[in-house]
Amino acid sequence: MFTITQDSVDKTVRIFDNFYTTKLVVNATDYDVVYSFFKGFTNNTKIAGNYTALIFRIAQEGNYNVMSLMDVIKGVDNKLQLNQVMAYYLNTFNTKNALYGVSILPKPNEAVQRNVVQ
Repeated sequence: MFTITQDSVDKTVRIFDNFYTTKLVVNATDYDVVYSFFKGFTNNTKIAGNYTALIFRIAQEGNYNVMSLMDVIKGVDNKLQLNQVMAYYLNTFNTKNALYGVSILPKPNEAVQRNVVQ
């Protein structure tokens, strides 16, 4: 899903999303901190790499500090809560046609829906 290259000259990590062609350039130290957390949490290098790339993408899209996001994520107790937190942040910049972590989209009350101006 994500391709990662490290540059030893300027101490950055470049993350390429092969699907959406998203390109991120992040601090190598921040990358190592986030990756090591997910590696320890999931015990899987591929999943840890994908979660790490998603955290940096969420931070870029939402103008969040990566370490602030990590403080939120470090408060989770299990993988289900981790998936819920990730889905919440991914849904903030995702299109409203599809929501991650939601099996049935909520249907608004039609009488109220007609009165709401968008």
